[in-house]
Amino acid sequence: MALLKKAAIGWLIIVIGLCCFASYLIPNSRLNSSVLSLLPQTQVNDVPTEVIDGFQNRLDKQLVWLIKPANEHDLSAVQWWYSQLQEQPFISQVNGLIDADFQQRWGQFSYHYRYQLIDENTIERLHSQQQLPWILSQIYSPFSGININELNHDPLLLTRSAQLNQLSQTSHLTVKNNWLTAKDDQGQTWYMIYAELNNSSFNMDSSHQIVTHLNQLAETLQQQWPETEILKRGVLFYSDYASNQAKSDISTIGGLSILGIIILIYAVFRSIRPIVLTIISITIGILCGLIAVLALFGEIHIITLVMSTSIIGIAIDYALHYLTERLRHGNQESAYQSLLKLISTLTIALLTSLFAYLILLFTPFPGLKQLSVFAVFGLIGAFLSVICWYPLLVNKLPVREDVGQRLLSTWLALWQHKIMQLTMIGLACIFIVSGLFRLTINDDIGELQALPDTLKQQEQQIITITDQSSDQKWFVVYGDTAEQTLQRLEHFLPQLQYAQQQGWFGKYQTINLPSRQKQLQNIQQIEQYAPSIIQGLQDLGLNIEPLSFEPSSLKFITPTQWQQSVISQGRKLLWLTLPNGESATLIPISRINNLAELKKLSDRQSGVQWLDRRQEFNDMFTAYRVNLTHLLMIAVSVICLSFMYRNRHYGIKNALKSTLPTLLSVGCAISILGLTHQSLNLFSMLALILVIGIGIDYSLFLSNQHNQASSSLLAVTMAALTTLLSFGLLVLSHTSAIVGFGMVLVGGIFSAFLFAPLAQISQNK
Repeated sequence: MALLKKAAIGWLIIVIGLCCFASYLIPNSRLNSSVLSLLPQTQVNDVPTEVIDGFQNRLDKQLVWLIKPANEHDLSAVQWWYSQLQEQPFISQVNGLIDADFQQRWGQFSYHYRYQLIDENTIERLHSQQQLPWILSQIYSPFSGININELNHDPLLLTRSAQLNQLSQTSHLTVKNNWLTAKDDQGQTWYMIYAELNNSSFNMDSSHQIVTHLNQLAETLQQQWPETEILKRGVLFYSDYASNQAKSDISTIGGLSILGIIILIYAVFRSIRPIVLTIISITIGILCGLIAVLALFGEIHIITLVMSTSIIGIAIDYALHYLTERLRHGNQESAYQSLLKLISTLTIALLTSLFAYLILLFTPFPGLKQLSVFAVFGLIGAFLSVICWYPLLVNKLPVREDVGQRLLSTWLALWQHKIMQLTMIGLACIFIVSGLFRLTINDDIGELQALPDTLKQQEQQIITITDQSSDQKWFVVYGDTAEQTLQRLEHFLPQLQYAQQQGWFGKYQTINLPSRQKQLQNIQQIEQYAPSIIQGLQDLGLNIEPLSFEPSSLKFITPTQWQQSVISQGRKLLWLTLPNGESATLIPISRINNLAELKKLSDRQSGVQWLDRRQEFNDMFTAYRVNLTHLLMIAVSVICLSFMYRNRHYGIKNALKSTLPTLLSVGCAISILGLTHQSLNLFSMLALILVIGIGIDYSLFLSNQHNQASSSLLAVTMAALTTLLSFGLLVLSHTSAIVGFGMVLVGGIFSAFLFAPLAQISQNK
């Protein structure tokens, strides 16, 4: 007992220290809600991971609105919304207004670098001797608005050509009333405004405040202009929705778990003391798990937190086994003797659960690593609280030697009959076959996040109206330097244009920044072809001065200058330069008709890679699911062989029977997915690891020769009920993957409990 008191004091000091550490750690950590944070940080071929992350982080900050006034010429609502966004401190820039100042700055930049920025159409006309006829068509067109001042400053109309070429690539988007607009299928005009956030969309507190404020602004707009429609699109809105749903899941699942456990414990023990003791051990377990995750990762993912609430059902097992022992035998043995009686079984139960969760630590998924760390340290904290403190705190615990005695004895007696065994096993086999027959497989990453219909409908409307894509299917062109990247892009574009002509896809978008080499070639071509064109204009009687410039004195546009200029508007997100100089550009592809041939384009040139992030993650989920299936088959085989070896002295028939709880729990866990129309995926397989690790405990406790069967069954029954309660409540989650995770655990753990008496029976024969 002296050693126990020292351990109790030592653990108390550690817990106090953990509380102090938590008071510092929690305010300085963050709650993450990004789905991508749950996924492996894998490198796609030779594309630097930093490049992909950089593009994704910038895209995640984008917000888009489409506004349709009742009268398309009454722009007061559009102007009000634009001005309101400009005043918000959380927005770094707002775009969509193409006013006189914007057009002047665009014209000045384009004019200053007109020789460097000549477009492909101009180059083609120069080579085919068609530039002069094109200039004349513009001069004599009654709609072009060319004046003598423009001809004198830019006789080749290079600035005008570049502007017309850029407008031709905007697809459904046009400039109307100095605003960026698009028309829907009914011919109605929508005004487009887009903005960029200062910070990440996945900061839960700030994101919720931002979304709430934007929603209030939208309500104000529609109150002032009732017939005005407004659509929104952005990762921010999905992130906030997911965060709110996860918070709801945590409060619902955690709250109901605790409430159910309290009711169950009071119904059995008829005392408040066991409730207080179990809450203490659970709270310390959760504290240990949370501190470990925050200390190691600096954050915890919201989905990890939801799933981590389920360890309540396991952490309470240690308390229940000890308290049940005291409830049944408190008058026959001391509190310390009860601990000695259970310590080995409790330790084995802890180790099997830790082993199951530690397997998750070696998965490549950050979210599951966090869950593993949370569970391992949480269970250890709960375990130490039980063995260090409980023997000193249960002196006045009421004793009820006959609690559940008749019911549990009857249940064990039923399992002694061969008919009962064969009937239950037969029903389980029918259940398993029925479920497996209906089972489907779905490795879609979309199962990780619940998406609201209203936001999805608005996003689809915006995609349809603007003719933009949300598929995130891209070619990424990258290089060690910006110049290398731009040259690779220019070498790749002809292949892409050929693929487009072949009908492999509908359209693409790229930056309008030439490489330094290309800019020099453009200048040289102007120097070569300009004299004859000027002469042609002069021969027609136009008083045009010859071009006078020194090509060597002209400056080249750098990527930094381009990104800071207005001509990059709408395209600057497609360019990224890392601090080490590595650069990359995205080429979004939409309306794909021949994916197989399109993907082959990246095989023909170094520095070009096809990216379809969703499909890549789906493929990765499939690969990990298959590999994990093989590992689980090996694990189940090893466990069954171990049980057979452990029970070999009872005969081959009983040795085989001892493996049934494990085999049937695995089969039922998978089959319940098919019967409840849930899909099998990677998370389902990961849940099976926990089913095996937790389910073994029930067989171990019932086969422990130091315990009476009915006493062990009472403890196992309560442990199973609390575990089923905590894991079962996961089915209330709004996230499909978590629902499937919970269904597998419920089906597997209930089956492990249901057939656990077979382990005890096999040793009694």
